[in-house]
Amino acid sequence: MQGRSRVLPRIVRWLLWTCLGLAVSNGAGAQILEVSAADVSGAGWTAQHPRVTLATSAQGDQLRLAVGVVRAGRRKLWRRARLQCGLRTTQGWACRRGHLVVDGSPWGALHGDGQVQLRWVGGSGQAVLAVRGVQFGSARVQAQSTAAGQWHLTGAGSLPVAGLVRAFTLLPASWQTSGQARWRVRAQGASWAQARQVAFELQGSQLQFGSPDGLQGAQGVALQLRGAGVYSGRWHGSARLRWTAGDVLWSPWYWAAPAEPVQVQTNWQQTSKAWQLDEGSLRWPGLGQGGFALYWPTQGGLLRWQIRDMNVAMAPLYANWIKPLTLPGGLAAGLQASGQVRFSVAGEGGLNALRWDLRNAAVSSPNRLLAVTGVNSRGAWSRTGKISAATLRWQSAALYRIPVGPLHADLVVNPQGFHLQQPFTLTMLGGALHFRQLAARWAGPRSGFSMSGDLQGASMAQLTRIMHWPPFTGTVSATIPELQYHAGDLSTSGALSAHVFGGTVRVHDLHVENFFGVLPLLRANIEISGVRLKPLTNAFHFGYISGVLDGDVKDLALLNWSPEAFDAQFHTVPVPGVRQEISYAAVQSLTRLGGGDGIGGFFQGLFLRMFKTFAYAHLGMGVRLRHGVAELSGVGIEDSGFVILQGQGLPRVDIVGYNRRVNWNELLARLQTAMRSGAQVQTGE
Repeated sequence: MQGRSRVLPRIVRWLLWTCLGLAVSNGAGAQILEVSAADVSGAGWTAQHPRVTLATSAQGDQLRLAVGVVRAGRRKLWRRARLQCGLRTTQGWACRRGHLVVDGSPWGALHGDGQVQLRWVGGSGQAVLAVRGVQFGSARVQAQSTAAGQWHLTGAGSLPVAGLVRAFTLLPASWQTSGQARWRVRAQGASWAQARQVAFELQGSQLQFGSPDGLQGAQGVALQLRGAGVYSGRWHGSARLRWTAGDVLWSPWYWAAPAEPVQVQTNWQQTSKAWQLDEGSLRWPGLGQGGFALYWPTQGGLLRWQIRDMNVAMAPLYANWIKPLTLPGGLAAGLQASGQVRFSVAGEGGLNALRWDLRNAAVSSPNRLLAVTGVNSRGAWSRTGKISAATLRWQSAALYRIPVGPLHADLVVNPQGFHLQQPFTLTMLGGALHFRQLAARWAGPRSGFSMSGDLQGASMAQLTRIMHWPPFTGTVSATIPELQYHAGDLSTSGALSAHVFGGTVRVHDLHVENFFGVLPLLRANIEISGVRLKPLTNAFHFGYISGVLDGDVKDLALLNWSPEAFDAQFHTVPVPGVRQEISYAAVQSLTRLGGGDGIGGFFQGLFLRMFKTFAYAHLGMGVRLRHGVAELSGVGIEDSGFVILQGQGLPRVDIVGYNRRVNWNELLARLQTAMRSGAQVQTGE
């Protein structure tokens, strides 16, 4: 018999009544009845090449059922399924001591034992199916129907998580999974072709999984999923998920279940085109809570999602969600955050929109390289081209331990970045840092930020005290050209200039690699002109020197802010009205810097001490640093040495150094010795 039907109850009833009639009318000898079809289908499913065989004999009746392929939609559920059991027809139908073999299924090949009981009285029926298998687990399903076609179904069972994961392709096939899941289901409908209501519960315990590379895994996870749905032209309902125990690693993130359960609740609906989650809520104890929505097309298209009014604590948000994305060892990896933030985000194939409200936040690093308190910010961003406003406030801040005053900045946000709505000023070191321009770009090859401005009246005394440098006096003013930061590197488009000790310092070609990371590398060329030596030497307790200093530092390289290489030359220049004099203490200091032990000889030292100052014609020194070794030079050459100081007049004092190569650390030690307290010293012509 070959045929096709889309109404399952009619086919089943026809087969059963045919078999029953055969069993009742043929009790004397063995009889075989076989019924087959090309396929049988219902709403959303198809069974290909089904075949039912009933064999009756004096020893008992045997029922065999075979199906080629069973599909749900386009998905293959079973391939080559065979069921064989002993058949009883007293007080209804019973298929006992059944054995099920399936060559292919979402759980792999299956071998199970079970039984089926079926009763049909006056148009009403009842069926009970019980199945148990090693890979499938166990299941017991009971269905009841009325003469009017209404039916109710209940089921419960357990199954290995490995089979569940494989059946629904939840994880790649190469991953290891284990654990146990228990399930319950209730359903009812007006006809067997279509369910009208369904309720389900799934509980997983001791769930574990692991990827081959060890970057993703879970251990001891306990989950509970409950839900219900109603069909009224489309399926819709509600669901709740609770995570109560276990740890999850999804590199670079790691999460442990909090003391109270993590809960996700949502309304859902399913149509022929998409799955949709509406009015969803997420509650994560210790982190925060908010809402979400999801639209997932089933026939192509982009996933659309929203997170609405998520109110979270900054400390766990940064520690557990943001910090894992930062570079190890960098500034961001060591930051700590506090405060609250409320945000909403939306995306479709990428981030589309963002709205935030940051309240009373603080950010700090353990070494105080960065510290910001009292941070408040509000704003919105959209990828669709809309321009919006944003604000940024803080009460106080510190960068590299330099304190900065309150900030009040108004920003204009566009799809590619932001820029200042108007200039603003920060107080710093008793002066003011004026920002003429500040902008950021987070898309494309020019991503990063840039700024330009001026520094006026910053106290050198405060700066040197904070940085633990020798105390300077006076103030410093500087012009800051456009500074640009991109991919960890900081550079300038012009010369940064500052006025200090009556002169000017210009920094050209400034470039800092890995500015906020480990081992930052600074490269620059520096030009010095017109620096007055008297306030400079007074600041370092070097001894009195009067004059004007010019010089330059070429190819400067600082690794982690310590000198690695440079070529430096410093020398005095005669300026009308400025005397070129040096004190006895400064002579001693320069002598020690050049490698000597000071002015030797009792009479020579006693003679020189009789004079407060000495006139000089030239003063200067050069240092070339490479690989930790400094090569020294002066303003001239004498014999086999180099002249650091060329005296003038009577008494004449010359300072000559003979040790041209010296370890850099030793040179620094000499400088410290010279500052705490003078190369050969010659007097006269």
